[in-house]
Parts: sequence; C-alpha cells; structure tokens
Amino acid sequence: MTKEPNILLHTYPWHQDQWHQVSQMMRQKRLPHALIIGGVPGLGKLTFAKRLAAALLCQQGERSDACGQCKSCQLLAAHSHPDFKLMQPEELGKAILVDQVRNIQHAMATTAQQGGARVVIINGAADLNLNAANALLKQLEEPGDNSFFLLLHQWPKMLLPTVRSRCQLLDIIIPRPEQALSWLEEQLPEDEKNPRAAAEKLIALANGGPLKALQLHASKAHELRHQMLVQLTAILRGNASTLEVAQSWHKQPLEQMLNWWIEWINDLIKLKMTGNTAHLANPDIIKLLQAVAQRSSIKAMYRLLHRLTEQLSFINQRRNLNNQLVCEELLHQWYLLVRSDTSL
Repeated sequence: MTKEPNILLHTYPWHQDQWHQVSQMMRQKRLPHALIIGGVPGLGKLTFAKRLAAALLCQQGERSDACGQCKSCQLLAAHSHPDFKLMQPEELGKAILVDQVRNIQHAMATTAQQGGARVVIINGAADLNLNAANALLKQLEEPGDNSFFLLLHQWPKMLLPTVRSRCQLLDIIIPRPEQALSWLEEQLPEDEKNPRAAAEKLIALANGGPLKALQLHASKAHELRHQMLVQLTAILRGNASTLEVAQSWHKQPLEQMLNWWIEWINDLIKLKMTGNTAHLANPDIIKLLQAVAQRSSIKAMYRLLHRLTEQLSFINQRRNLNNQLVCEELLHQWYLLVRSDTSL
C-alpha cells in the first residue's frame, strides 16, 4: 500500500535554495520574527510558508523540517492547531481589514497552547488596508517570544514601507527555464498534443511562474489572449469600436489583460527604438508590433504605457474602478497610436 504524501512537507523543486536558507536560519536560531516571502505569482509562496510554519511548530526538538508525526504536526494537518493563524482577505479581491488584525493580536497575546512557537501567515501583505497595516505594526515591533509572522508578497503589488521596514525579505526565485518546463510538462493532461510547446507558451504568459502557468492552462487563458489581440487589431483597422470592445472586456480578468498589454507595449517600444526583433518577449505577434511601430510615435507609446501601469496599480490597490470606463479610455488611446489605419 502506497504511503500518502505528508502535506506538511509538500514543496516544489524550485524552492530548494530558499528552503536551505531558512533551514540554516532555524538551526542557528536566527530566523527573523517577521519574514516577507515575495515573488511573482505562481511560485507556491503559500506552500513554502506553510512548510516553514509546520517546521516552527513541530515538537520534535532541533529539526529544520516538520516531522509530520507529533501532536503539533497532526493538529496542523487537521487545520486545528491553536497556535497557528492564517490571515487573508475574506473575499477574493477584497482587502484585509483591521478587525482581522485585531483578532490575531488577541490570539498572539496569550500563551502558546502547545508550549512552542506561535505562527501567523498573512496571505497577501499588500492586501492590508491602511488601518490594518497600522494595527499590525505594533505586533511586528513587539512580537513576543517565539512568535513568527510570515507575510506573503506578490510582485508587482506595492507593500507599505512601514511594514516592509520591520521585516526581513526572502524572495522565491523564478525557476530556471528547463526546471519550470519539465515540471509543467508533467502536470499537463496526457492528451496534450505538444506538451513542450504548450509549456513554453504558458510559462511565457505566466512570467515564469509554473503554478500560474498551470492555472492559465486550466482557465484557457491563451484563448482570452488570442481574442484580445484579435480585438485590438480590429480597432486599429476600424472593424470594431472601442465601445464595443470595452463592453466585452469589462467582465474579463482585467488585471491579467493589463499585464499582457503592458508586455506588448514594452515590446513595441523596444521595436520602435532599435528595430531589432531578436529580444521581444512576444515573438508570436511580431507582424502586429511592426505594423503599429511604423505608424506610431514613441511619445504615444509611453503615454499608453503610463496609463496602463497606472490602472494596473489602481487595481492592485483595490480601488473601486469602473472597469468599462477604464477599458474605453485605454482602448481609445490604443486607437490613437496609429495616424492611419489603411495599411493595417
């Protein structure tokens, strides 16, 4: 009978270097009380943090990993450990509120019920609203003995400087291309016709995050990206209006779409300035980029890039945006990129 894998020890191959780093810190008793675990989406930062929490809570003495067998490990595996707290937005896309932080403060003020460490994972440090972040600061400054805060930070979201200054940073590095591709190929369905080609395209779309790439595959994001390019081309040709496209976009995952669009504008700027296609991040749309570059000014490109990054920042800050109006404005600037649509 095959033994079930220990969920407390679950990890990914690209975590090895960072795990070695924190293992050494634990053995030498110099792990900081507040650690920001950062990186692009899709690197398994929460999995890494849970493994670290398990190791800190484990009752088996001087270990650098959880044993998976002691009472503490069993409680954690059953999601009932009294000295472990996971704080994250109550709803997807919402902020972490001050009352959630206050509840954590109350729990951290009491003696550890299992007699060891107390660990809090904050899944989305950039999702703390201002009041919640301010409430957390005192806890970070005076954490108490054997108390640890593991804050997960997802690039490119902004983290409040006051929070960042009280923590030590540990970035999960994007895996090497071959490592990421080999792992992703194994996860793709067996009926995938060309898994290596599919994996390469997905990794590129996910900015190197293997788990994000797998999520994009499951959600058929490549189809959304293709449709987005078709509609942008139609606008430049005059075959679709900005209003029509904005109406179809505003209910889509706008954050992902803006990230793609920013990549395309960056490629467009590279092409306009150098004329070299060798280092473009999106070689599959070279013809479109070349056509737009011939008819556009560098100032217009930078103007659109500024508005795209600004709107993406507003989304990351959880501002209450009218997505359709945002799309209309950005699409209108896209239309104005070219002086004439006759050759497109």
